Amino acid sequence: MTADAVDRRHLLVGMAAAGLSVTGHAVRAAETGQAPVSAPAGVQQDMATCRFGVIHYHFVKPAKPTGKLPVLCFHASPGSGLGFTRFLPFLGTDRMVIAADNPGYGLSDRPHQPSTIADFAGAMGDLMDALNLKQVDLVGSHTGSATAVELTRQRPGAVRRLVLHSAPLFTPQEIADYKVRLAGSHPESLDQAAAQLPDLWSKFARMRNELGDDLAWKVFWEMNRDPLHRGWGHDAAFAYDYASGLKQVRQPTLILNPQESMSPVTARARGMAPNIQVMDLPWTGGLFSLHAQDVAPLVRAHLDA
Repeated sequence: MTADAVDRRHLLVGMAAAGLSVTGHAVRAAETGQAPVSAPAGVQQDMATCRFGVIHYHFVKPAKPTGKLPVLCFHASPGSGLGFTRFLPFLGTDRMVIAADNPGYGLSDRPHQPSTIADFAGAMGDLMDALNLKQVDLVGSHTGSATAVELTRQRPGAVRRLVLHSAPLFTPQEIADYKVRLAGSHPESLDQAAAQLPDLWSKFARMRNELGDDLAWKVFWEMNRDPLHRGWGHDAAFAYDYASGLKQVRQPTLILNPQESMSPVTARARGMAPNIQVMDLPWTGGLFSLHAQDVAPLVRAHLDA
């Protein structure tokens, strides 16, 4: 038995222990690494308007309506909805799945002032209104985890279930330490930003191995599209009272905890409330890119429970 097979069996055990229903499709997907259905939908793009101007999003939808709620996916910082493009087809075979660019990221317009998590969530609420989405499920990654929590706080009746990749339950000292480490990475001029690009690209070697050069290059440029403002997302996440917001969430919430630097921080959510389930995952690397095919059945099982 391969290590991957062992990992997938551990996931099934973890899902059962967490009280998640495991459908036949999810079992087969976890055991074989295959998507729940064989023909993923193509990823499309569109734009809508929000309080900050244009908001851009990637999306997939099944060929025929299925009656299942649409899913909004919120990305980490810096980055954009492009980071979900491998994940969208696997989850979008039986429901519409949308990955929007936060204001100031990707192709979405940048606000005039530094953004807050409330701004991000408000813009996503505007997108819901523009698309006439009355109720949704949410998937959030890192900064997007905070955005999902805040949108649920702002519109509790419009959100049914949440899946969060990591829970930024940082202590004040941890936030201060992160800010110190990140401070030197933000350029003060475009010339300085341009000078940093070769070194930044060289550090993208792991992503190139995981994603392939073509997608890695696109993700790289999304992360560096607006270098003088790329720190706004991190600043917004650090300023947000995530613990307080998460405690206000009453919806069933699955928190995915892969093996990454935030794993011990995310583990603090375990036991926080009866509606919150933390699932430890054996993987490192891009959860919604490198492991998209394996993560999608776990997300589907929670949303369909």
